[in-house]
Amino acid sequence: MWIDNRTLFTCQTLLTGVYTIAFLGMRRMYRHLPGTGSFALGFFSGLLGFALILVRGRVPNLVSIVVVHFLLLSAFVLFYRGILLFFRSPRTTRVPWTSVAVAVVLLTYFSTADDRIVSRIVIISLVLFFIQSFIVVELFRQAGQRSILNLFAVLMAAYTLFGAGRSIATLLHGPPYDLVSHFQTPALVVNLLFICVMGIFFMLMLSSELVAIVEAQSLYDHVTGALNRRGIDQRLALELVRAERNGYQLAIALIDVDHFKQINDTAGHAAGDAALRRVVEVITSRLRSYDFFGRYGGDEFLLVLPQTSCDDALRVAKRMEHAVSNLTVPKCAIPITLSIGLTFASPCETAVSLLARADMALYNAKRAGRNCTRVLLDSIDEDRPDNTNRHEAHSSVDR
Repeated sequence: MWIDNRTLFTCQTLLTGVYTIAFLGMRRMYRHLPGTGSFALGFFSGLLGFALILVRGRVPNLVSIVVVHFLLLSAFVLFYRGILLFFRSPRTTRVPWTSVAVAVVLLTYFSTADDRIVSRIVIISLVLFFIQSFIVVELFRQAGQRSILNLFAVLMAAYTLFGAGRSIATLLHGPPYDLVSHFQTPALVVNLLFICVMGIFFMLMLSSELVAIVEAQSLYDHVTGALNRRGIDQRLALELVRAERNGYQLAIALIDVDHFKQINDTAGHAAGDAALRRVVEVITSRLRSYDFFGRYGGDEFLLVLPQTSCDDALRVAKRMEHAVSNLTVPKCAIPITLSIGLTFASPCETAVSLLARADMALYNAKRAGRNCTRVLLDSIDEDRPDNTNRHEAHSSVDR
């Protein structure tokens, strides 16, 4: 049985090593993915523990007993910490770590001053049951309607009970002669299977979070940090539905940074990107939490203002114009100004027609000399110059 059990220990060592590398890779690629580092440390701690078991007999007895079980118990505390971080739970690992410290002290005593293998088995089993119970409770607490987490919690509870039952059997039938005896084989098989199960479930948990992070990142412009074209289009479509359902006004504004090409040509593209970032910063800092601002393309931005009247929208435009008037671009004498085309959604209007009207209002602002706001109130006879000018004359803010 030595060869078979040694093979099982080797498989556990290799499997924990694979998971360590996998979670370290995820941690390196996605630093903001919660819990990844703790999962990697947990599997690494298990890797060291199983590696020491494989060289049992070649290292001091104190190391093979105390250090090995410290590493294996620590692995489960680190798994618990990773779960807490993943779910952003306010709970801490202070109590589990304290139980590990107590176990180390008792194991040291029963390995040196009073060599009792049964006492060591009872201590390890109790502490392991205690730590794993924390994990089971937290998984059930966070699972809710998520079937994957419920399944993981059930399997973790079964594994915890298996460990407790194994300890009771040890007390009834006596301890094994060594860690690789025939008595250990079923336990090693179950341990190997559960290591595989834990790694898979942790991967699934992190994958769901990773998908959410990637989807969120796909909606933002990497240069300015504002919503990108896809993100702001989605917000506009959603707000049009809400405005229609709730009957409130919805304003949008297309905003163009004046003479942006000259800024790029004079100061360089790095300075142009910096100017766009500063424009985004000063504008977003003056918006409400339910307003949405995104880069629509190049130096053009779209602002969505839910529940906003004409007067309020014009005040927002004035604030934006005033805010950017104090911005400067290094190595460039061209001041930053904005041309703004403002309009409001009509009942049952589509995003296409609303944006077309905002674009026409922006064109009117540029035609008026830039550094100003033009408002187009509705879409009636937009193609008639006299009607467009009439709306524009009563709803413009020139500087």
